[in-house]
Amino acid sequence: MRIQGELEPSVDRIMDYIGQMAAGYSTGLKWNEVAKLKSDMVLVPHRWIGVDLRALEAKCRVVGLDDKDTGTILDLVRKVQAGKRLVPQRSYRGFRWGTEPELPSDGTSSRDW
Repeated sequence: MRIQGELEPSVDRIMDYIGQMAAGYSTGLKWNEVAKLKSDMVLVPHRWIGVDLRALEAKCRVVGLDDKDTGTILDLVRKVQAGKRLVPQRSYRGFRWGTEPELPSDGTSSRDW
């Protein structure tokens, strides 16, 4: 059981990855990273349903996401938690974290997987 305010380790690692990707773009998150999140939320909803939104918002800040990107992620999680339907872009349907090698936690990029 997680203590309130803590993120599940897989969510924590996903957000580290999202932060790394957003840091590589001057405009913040790209559409494909959002599509990956949507697809994972559709395929693995139990990972996201119990997420503490305050902890997630704090993690977004820690990984360097701006207000817009943080709001996008929080809105997606709120929709999942409310039981609303998300529709990821077709090219990313079927994507879920955990079917790829472990997300890097040492600062390497996803290309190093």
